[in-house]
Amino acid sequence: MRKGFKMNQAQNSRQNTAQMTNGQLKDTLSLYLLTIQGTLSSPTLEAARTIHNQTAGDPNNVAAAQSLGDLSHMVYVPIAGMASQSQSGAGSFLILDVWDSMEGLNQFFANPAVQHQAGQIFATRDPVVWAPADGFLSYNLPAPYGQNNRIVTMVRGKLRSLDQGKAIHNTIVASHIGGARRSSDISHQAYLRLAPPNSPEALEFLAIDVFLDAAKMGEFFANPAFQQALGELFAAAPVDSVWIHPSGDWVEW
Repeated sequence: MRKGFKMNQAQNSRQNTAQMTNGQLKDTLSLYLLTIQGTLSSPTLEAARTIHNQTAGDPNNVAAAQSLGDLSHMVYVPIAGMASQSQSGAGSFLILDVWDSMEGLNQFFANPAVQHQAGQIFATRDPVVWAPADGFLSYNLPAPYGQNNRIVTMVRGKLRSLDQGKAIHNTIVASHIGGARRSSDISHQAYLRLAPPNSPEALEFLAIDVFLDAAKMGEFFANPAFQQALGELFAAAPVDSVWIHPSGDWVEW
């Protein structure tokens, strides 16, 4: 009986970790982050919301994207005080999509109709695909009940090298996770820009954190010790930005 229990337990474990794809089981799961950051083409955010929901949010388009591996689609605008005063129209806009298939992602965005619709949303845009940074620490922590704000911070820059970047990054995360949590941080994810096959290793790095409280987040990033450690991570000054969900009913999944 004990031997049989162990065998069933192992079989269940394999079944729980396996994923069905095109009728075949695989025991690995690769997730890719697509960031599309740019400037909205609409004169107002409400007009942009309407266009987004009629294009990216159209039920047929949502079903097509999901069938090809799009697991999540979220939209953001700069937090108050972070938007450039020189911008005209509705301003900056960020889309974060998580895909489990690069083939599906490429197939979806190769569609001319999808590209046309993206042009209706954005006046200018910078789409980048990222892969989780192997060996770089990350975490996801529970959010206390009733705290529903989600403030997304992005820090993007070039590492001096992967080994050095990994060592510095992991030291920062391990040293500051307690302070980050007390400052309402619930998630930290590290990514590297996906490099084409047979090309040099990608050194462009992206860190995304999710906070629950904007004021506490600001205090955490203003910490001189944290800023000094962050400066050692990058070969040049990184680009940072802070984002929140826009008002109104935007189609997400």
